[in-house]
Amino acid sequence: MVQLGRPNPKRLSDFIQRHHDAILEAWKQRVHALSPARRLSDPMLTDHVPSVLAYVAEVTASGTGAAVDRKLRAMPGYHALSRLAHGYDLADVVMEYAALRAVILELWEREGGGDGGRELIQLNAALDEAIAGAVSRYQEARVRLLQALDMISAAALGSSDLDTFLKALIRATREAAAAVDVAIVLLGDGDSLDVHATAGLDDGPLLGPPLEATREFARAVLALRGPTSLHAALPTLPVTARELRSRGLRAVYGVPLLHEGHPIGVAILGSRNAEEFSEEDMLMLRTMTSRATGIIVQAQLVAKERASRHQADDARALLATVVEQMPAGLIIGERETGRVLLTNQQATAIFRQSLDGIRNIEGYAVCRGFHPRSGKPYETWEWPLARTVTTGEVVNDEEIDLLRGDGTWGRILVRSSPVRDPGGRVSAGVVTFFDITERTRAEQGQRFLAAASAALSDSLDLQGTLDRLGRLTVPELADWCVIQTLPEFEAARRVTVTHASPEAVRRARALFREMDPPPGLTALMEQVLCSERPELVRDLSHPVLASLGEHAAFRRLVGELGITSAMVVPMVARGRTFGCITLATAESGRIYDEADLAVAHDLAQRAALAADNARLYEAAQRAIELRDNVLATVSHDLRNPLSAIITAAAVMTKRAAARGDKGDTKAILAIQRSAHRMDRLLHDLLDFASLRAGRLALRRQPQDPREIGREAVETFESQAQEKGIQLGVASTEDVPIVVCDRDRVLQVLSNLLSNAIKVTGAQGSVTVRCEHREEHVVFSVADTGPGIPEDELPYLFERFWRGQRNGYKGTGLGLAIARELVVAHGGTIHVESRVGVGTTFRFTIPVEDAEG
Repeated sequence: MVQLGRPNPKRLSDFIQRHHDAILEAWKQRVHALSPARRLSDPMLTDHVPSVLAYVAEVTASGTGAAVDRKLRAMPGYHALSRLAHGYDLADVVMEYAALRAVILELWEREGGGDGGRELIQLNAALDEAIAGAVSRYQEARVRLLQALDMISAAALGSSDLDTFLKALIRATREAAAAVDVAIVLLGDGDSLDVHATAGLDDGPLLGPPLEATREFARAVLALRGPTSLHAALPTLPVTARELRSRGLRAVYGVPLLHEGHPIGVAILGSRNAEEFSEEDMLMLRTMTSRATGIIVQAQLVAKERASRHQADDARALLATVVEQMPAGLIIGERETGRVLLTNQQATAIFRQSLDGIRNIEGYAVCRGFHPRSGKPYETWEWPLARTVTTGEVVNDEEIDLLRGDGTWGRILVRSSPVRDPGGRVSAGVVTFFDITERTRAEQGQRFLAAASAALSDSLDLQGTLDRLGRLTVPELADWCVIQTLPEFEAARRVTVTHASPEAVRRARALFREMDPPPGLTALMEQVLCSERPELVRDLSHPVLASLGEHAAFRRLVGELGITSAMVVPMVARGRTFGCITLATAESGRIYDEADLAVAHDLAQRAALAADNARLYEAAQRAIELRDNVLATVSHDLRNPLSAIITAAAVMTKRAAARGDKGDTKAILAIQRSAHRMDRLLHDLLDFASLRAGRLALRRQPQDPREIGREAVETFESQAQEKGIQLGVASTEDVPIVVCDRDRVLQVLSNLLSNAIKVTGAQGSVTVRCEHREEHVVFSVADTGPGIPEDELPYLFERFWRGQRNGYKGTGLGLAIARELVVAHGGTIHVESRVGVGTTFRFTIPVEDAEG
């Protein structure tokens, strides 16, 4: 028994704590493969991971995160925030947890841990809970960051000079971080720092000692060249700290404003209520100030040129610069009318058309958008920018399917927010959008391939597999699907054609029969098969097809099928080529690209594996059938010579007995025993072959099951007595008459009794029971033998299979024949066994047969 309070080597939580360093080292080696991790030093890489590991151990031990210390429970969230600050994607964060899970399980298995069970369930629950906390914290922080960046964009757009922007910036900062009560921005170079904007100083502007204390703290932040809290600077600035705290500030956080590595100022944030800023607040403040730094630099440049330019032109230039530097498409619309005031190059690239000439909301009709779920077109007033400039609505992460200016399809993720003047009125609308086409297509492709794998693995019938493949691709991936298999794969070339319209399929099949082989398609297929590489045909200008431009049959084929774009991919699996899949578009007007080709190629590989599995299955079934036929034929042909041997041996036995020659008698008896064993084996083989082929006729007649049980026991009484085994039979009184083949039921019981007596030792017992249960009569044969190991039970009724128990070697057909005979009667057979206790076989005969 494990003593309370001591580590239990079989507990996974104690294992994690004991192997903490090894787990951490193995995890570092594994996550170094992640792209963001390569930029981090070891201390930055591990940051909160030891605490996260401690959290996982605690939750694994307790079974619930609620029992873990609150600070430790927050570690996954802090870790996620740290990763967000280092530029990790959410997928990278989740991959780190996946690596941690894999490392723990590998070490646990290597060290010979327990057999899993609840320990592994709790480990997975702990990691899943940590992932959920990390994802939730990451997403919340990311949303706050995006909102903060939108605020900065709005602040930049709504300002006319540097001081106005800084005031808007610190106002946005206080709105984004509720803990911030005081915000101060100092700009300058080196020790010369001047306050340019403040907020939250209720007792007046900074003067005298408070101003010097603020500058002293700002210089310390610049010297450290990184975000610094007042608490961290306290040992070197005791007087400054006391002065700042005298203003009622409990938490103070300074962020340097660095541009191309050069300091331009410091942003100081303070809180009168919080003892310290949260990780999320500090991450947001660092990001906001980092983004604002470029804007501040641009504003300072504009201020220097203000003497030679008009203020409006300067503001416009600054705004254009900021917009072009944004990593997303951006459009600024005029209040109410929606007139496009400004766009950037990213917007033009995403829409594949210029949006500069749009004069009003009705002009948004040049942009063709569709709701992803319903496919319903966007009305002009539905566009996010239109809703923002007319109602002030804030739109977050709205997905829109886009038919772009060049005729291609894409999907964008849109955010839109109003720009408000100092009076709070909407003065403009800003919409930003990201092209998520590739991400969306990748997700759809993975879902399609997952569904395809499940569907293709549903059947081992070759034609069914090919038909299912065609239905999978149309109309999800193509308007036409043509599958051609090679003669080497089948007896003759097979062509499977699929289209959404049955009438179109009939026309296409008629064309393929008329144009066998079809022009163009055959040339492409030969090229693909020779190279085993897929071929993309964006349009009919493809070199192979262009050479057939004057071919009348080719023009007819393309014209009647309406093909506009196509892909030809080989089906290759296990080094064997099965044929080609041709996917083509027609009425949909879709143009294939490399991403579509990658999905089609992956699908073809999976289809080839499914087809090869079907081929192997058919070959295996044919081999089994051939083997059974051979066994049946050989067994049948051996019966006549074997009967002659048995008859001759019987005659020789009588003659030897008459002569009194005991030596010859012993040899002849050995021949008889061997001949009888061979005869039983031949009977078993013939019975099994007949059963498998469905040729064994049952002579069904009403029978008393109790009489059958007694007859079977009487047959084996002498054999049981010789071994000192107690053999008995028992029946209940309510056993009804059943219609069955008496000899075949006796054969089943004889097989079971023979096996039971062979494996049961002296002083053991074998019992046959007959009972009535619901709609069946149940026969059972129970022995007190050594029992059957659990791992052998699933194979007992397999033909030619023999277990290792007691060294008994049978033919491996007795139980298989018993099962087939029981199934032929409409019943079932099963076995229960415990090693060292005994074994019970039970089979049923339906009662309803007796009533028919």
